[in-house]
Amino acid sequence: MKWPFHVPLIKNYKHMKRVILGASLILFAGTGIAQDVFIKPGTTVSISSGTPLAVGSGLTNDGTLINNGSILIGGQWVNNGTYTPGTGAITFNSTAPVQIINHNAQAFNTLTISGGGVKQFLADITINDELILTSGVLESSNNAKINFGTTAAFSGGSDASHIKGTVQRSGQGNLIYPVGNGTNYLPVELVNAGTGTTASFTLHEISNETLTRNNSLSAISDKRYWQLGLQNGNLSQSRVRLPANGEGFADLANVVVAGSSSALGPYSGLGSSDFTGTPASGSVLSDLAPTVVFYALAAVNNDNSITVYNAVSVFEDGKNDYFGIQNIEQYPNNTVNIFNRWGSRVFEMKGYDNTNRGKRFNGLSSAGNTLPSGTYFYTINLGDGSETITGYLHLK
Repeated sequence: MKWPFHVPLIKNYKHMKRVILGASLILFAGTGIAQDVFIKPGTTVSISSGTPLAVGSGLTNDGTLINNGSILIGGQWVNNGTYTPGTGAITFNSTAPVQIINHNAQAFNTLTISGGGVKQFLADITINDELILTSGVLESSNNAKINFGTTAAFSGGSDASHIKGTVQRSGQGNLIYPVGNGTNYLPVELVNAGTGTTASFTLHEISNETLTRNNSLSAISDKRYWQLGLQNGNLSQSRVRLPANGEGFADLANVVVAGSSSALGPYSGLGSSDFTGTPASGSVLSDLAPTVVFYALAAVNNDNSITVYNAVSVFEDGKNDYFGIQNIEQYPNNTVNIFNRWGSRVFEMKGYDNTNRGKRFNGLSSAGNTLPSGTYFYTINLGDGSETITGYLHLK
């Protein structure tokens, strides 16, 4: 029999439990059905345009598989060799609780997820054209991620079908990340991404952690936070939209996107330029650009009144370690001055911030010198046109 072998041989696989392909093949003009397929090393199997191949159990590729048709896999996919996506499509449609996808960090053109359950992927997957999320959760193992090419898109996305793991997208404009926690669909949107942007989002569900916040926020999520990874591009003109599903906020009008450079905070508000839907199924769009790494939803502190805590200790024992001014972060154009009893200015800070060690007073002068104990005089200009706040503080 001369190579290539004709597909009628493949049609007979529906009567067989295991097929071992040890010679190069071109499959065309029909439907191949098999339970287990093994492509041996050194073997090239090419599926021609219009040809579907259904594998009921598992497919192991130790050779080369060129797909210009369509493949349906009902069991595990182990790609130890080379998968060339061609113009083809592949569907993982197992109805089992877990279906293993080990694609060996290669690309799919069109990938469809169906059948329900968990589709556990063990290595990075690149989507060239489209990811179709119908039924089933793509769940990351080994920190693997789903990477969308510049022109790639996705359809679907729901509680029943989403990505539980890191999603990376490249492109510009509004980029949606179809992530979730395995039970709930919690998509993130990067709005107005600039040319050449490549960025990823990872959802982190809170377990035994507690997020901290500054005084501009009255409450912060105890459910989840998101991690942004910027590989390329500039997000200075962008905004980030976070889902509010399951967060427990009573009114989205009082909810903002908050950001932090550390996973557990402290988080500060990035504002809200828009919100849609209800607290149970809505989302909130930040007012400021996403320039830090971690993001969560938080309730804004509507009490803008300034409270001054005028006792400062230099012992660093966790009690009055710095000059505390409650809600000062809500006035970013503020200026704080401190004078000694002779009227000489010993400390000046524009943009005073309780949460930033470098922008608050802890007994050191602006020159970095330790100040003697005693009574000092302060002025607080909020930078909003209101009257300057004055008073005394005690340093000991």
